[in-house]
Amino acid sequence: MSTIKFSYRDAKGDMSQRELVQWSENSIYIQGRSSSDKFPKTFRKDRIVEVLLGAELLLNEAAPPAPRLQQKSKSPAFTASETASRVPAPKNPPGGVNQILFTGFSAAHRAELEQKALDHGLKVMSTAGKTLTFLVYGDNAGPTKVAKALEAGAFIINPDQFLTMITTGEMP
Repeated sequence: MSTIKFSYRDAKGDMSQRELVQWSENSIYIQGRSSSDKFPKTFRKDRIVEVLLGAELLLNEAAPPAPRLQQKSKSPAFTASETASRVPAPKNPPGGVNQILFTGFSAAHRAELEQKALDHGLKVMSTAGKTLTFLVYGDNAGPTKVAKALEAGAFIINPDQFLTMITTGEMP
């Protein structure tokens, strides 16, 4: 995949220029890494101010749908958005509950994060399977799990993004 470069305004309103050499997109996010990133980062498309290089590479309306927060009677669960007629159907997690994996954390911290995920209706996994939706990585995350999660099409997020996501339903 080719390079894409864009101006980005983050949640705090700070502007920066981002250049991704490895990236993918869905209807709401662009996820990728620059040449200096160890792990991919997720960027909201609505916060991209201007595409400086590679605009012709974006799928725009043809991009596959992104997972979204769906309200249940007691707690929210993450499911994939409805598909557009031109794109293949996204993976459908068993039972409609999105799966999450935590890697690179101490046992106590991981247990705390896993409990929060369970409390918000997510299914916590111990390995990266093909129906994995989110991988939350810590400082000691191994490249093998991250690579398997990317291969499965999962969103790679950090702990702060996870907490924001379960609190607001939005990825930063």
